Amino acid sequence: MKFQQICAGDQITSQMAAEVVKKSPLLAGYIEFFKKPGNAVTYRKGGTIGGIVGNTRALGDNYTGHEVAPDYGTASRKMLGDTVRIDVAYERMGYDLASEMNSQLTRRVRDLAYMFNYALIKGDPTTDAKQFAGLEELVTSQRVVSMGENGGQVTLGNSDTAKKAQQNFLEKLDETIALCEGTNKVVMANAQTLARINAIAREYLTIQRNEFGVPITLYNQIPLINMGDYQADAVDSFKPIIGFDEKCGTATDCASLYVASFEEEDGVSFATCEGGFTVYPVQKVGNFYECMFELIADSALVRASALSKLEGIRL
Repeated sequence: MKFQQICAGDQITSQMAAEVVKKSPLLAGYIEFFKKPGNAVTYRKGGTIGGIVGNTRALGDNYTGHEVAPDYGTASRKMLGDTVRIDVAYERMGYDLASEMNSQLTRRVRDLAYMFNYALIKGDPTTDAKQFAGLEELVTSQRVVSMGENGGQVTLGNSDTAKKAQQNFLEKLDETIALCEGTNKVVMANAQTLARINAIAREYLTIQRNEFGVPITLYNQIPLINMGDYQADAVDSFKPIIGFDEKCGTATDCASLYVASFEEEDGVSFATCEGGFTVYPVQKVGNFYECMFELIADSALVRASALSKLEGIRL
């Protein structure tokens, strides 16, 4: 189920959920959740089996058969949100605090889209147990495609060398997409990588607008999503979530892209609960009016074949 289907049903939550999906094409149309009660949940994975499923037999014989075993994963409850606080003294100064709270809350809730994008890629519960595992942590080594031992540069131009580099990149991109098995595939990359795809593969691209009028570029009918930026150390200092600072062999100026198939309790999915996204009523706490918003979700790689990665991209 989609983001807006897991939200609490009250008016303020519905209003703010609409603001989130306007800013996040991923949450608006691609990320899938599944609901289960409890502070930790189990979900059925693909199971284990030896050999190829299916065989041949002669008339009157039995199939050899393969022993299967249940395989379950566990998801806990990870919370992503914030609390907006306004000093009650502003009310005595003539401010309309109801209007101010709504305005400030709307701004902060929109940031949830960028917070989610960052966690989706960079989340690492081994360094911070409050985070859910991002795609960097979830992808398996068997589903990683490399541009080369020390990465591969995707150069512009019409020379034979440039054309060869472009063809190599598109071949690797196609391989990465093919490695991801599923029905709801999305390519996630940074803005520079997407711009390079647009420059060298324009004949394979189409553009559609989602329900909020946001243009979504498709490469061979697969959506291309810019993961955007995150706020770095200083206020108004932003860096791309997927930067050209990754290491591949001896190269340290590489980036990656990810292909995931987001499906409900299959592929790459997110475990949540009733009212998975909730905006709580404004209340007075001490000298402040407070309003908290929160998304409860944990990532689940239900099927390892639903996630792949292309590493070593150099521009």
